[in-house]
Amino acid sequence: MNANNEFREKMLNHPKYWVEGINGLLYDAIVTYMQKHNMKRKDLAVHLDISPGRVSQILNDGEINFSMEKIIEIALKVDKFPSFAFEDKEVFLERERKVSDRKKIFLSHDKNEISLESDPINKRAK
Repeated sequence: MNANNEFREKMLNHPKYWVEGINGLLYDAIVTYMQKHNMKRKDLAVHLDISPGRVSQILNDGEINFSMEKIIEIALKVDKFPSFAFEDKEVFLERERKVSDRKKIFLSHDKNEISLESDPINKRAK
């Protein structure tokens, strides 16, 4: 296993990585809901049944840090169904390795530029 894979695996084994990912998804859902419904922060606070100060913490700092029950409650209030899956680590890592192996940086001789392609072999065949 190369150093990048080892680093990635260590990162994936930290709970904070997954918590921050869920927080980011919830933050995006909240902001999108606010924009879609032309809500001000105080309107959002009432809708989510949280304090205006807590809304500011979320929107200014990205500070979510709610219980799982509250995260689900908020998700439902911003018109999202939460979806969680528990996957075997080895299956997940193997899938990541396969995707990573297909992403190659290659030199495009046609335009003398470096391009990132998810499947450079098929791209060249076109």
